Amino acid sequence: MRHLFLPLLLASATLAACSTLPGGPAPTAAETAKLPVVNVGQPLPSGDAYVLYFPAGTPLPIRTVVDGSAFAQTGESTLHVVLKHGIYGYRQYASLDGRHWIPWSQMLKTQVQLHIPGKNGKDAAVLHLQMDALNPPAP
Repeated sequence: MRHLFLPLLLASATLAACSTLPGGPAPTAAETAKLPVVNVGQPLPSGDAYVLYFPAGTPLPIRTVVDGSAFAQTGESTLHVVLKHGIYGYRQYASLDGRHWIPWSQMLKTQVQLHIPGKNGKDAAVLHLQMDALNPPAP
């Protein structure tokens, strides 16, 4: 379960960012080379003119929160997950090398499932997010 929350964060951040941005052609390497590259966890510059980098091999803290008016007691926790390959993000585009950009939806296939109750009968619910690389780097 710990390995599922970084993809959830990536998908959520991507969907939120994409919903507020107009569509358009993918950026060129020359365009993104002029932008600052910010690692996840560093302060973000104002606006959206930066490249966000999710590094491989580095524990990435993912904060999860469950709340709302349906709960008498809410909860939150932080999980640490590690990507196999670094991913650059710029607006609605993703890149494995910071130069060749494709829409996020062509980089990652995302499936979300909610099981109420959990299939094992012990958990009240299980949220399962699976993200698979559609364009994995060559070995």
